[in-house]
Amino acid sequence: MPGPRVFTVDEANAFIPKLEAAFEKMDGLRNEIREAKIKLTALEMIWGRSVAKDDCPDYQEGQSLLEAMRSLEEDFQGVITELGEKGAQVKDLEMGLIDLYHVRENILVHLCWKRGEAAFEAWHHVDEGYSSREAL
Repeated sequence: MPGPRVFTVDEANAFIPKLEAAFEKMDGLRNEIREAKIKLTALEMIWGRSVAKDDCPDYQEGQSLLEAMRSLEEDFQGVITELGEKGAQVKDLEMGLIDLYHVRENILVHLCWKRGEAAFEAWHHVDEGYSSREAL
């Protein structure tokens, strides 16, 4: 079984547009999930638990919203899974932190990138995190 994908700094920097696109996609999915939750909450405020009963006038809408949320959450998780399959480790969604394996001075480390940074400019040991970042 092969080990983790190890990136050079140039390979990592070339990967940034895909990382940015993935975060943009996750932002859109998060917004859609939030909107569906708001609508479902409104139905629950109107109907209470009876919204889950098939004789409720808004039953179909409630079920449709639940299914949409499940699908959107699967899509969201799929983006994270796809990044992982390409060698990226999502460390913090809110901050937009990504780690990639890299070899520095013959030691396996993480290149560390924060959403919005133009390039990978920092690294840290694999058993440490963002607060231990050091400049390349």
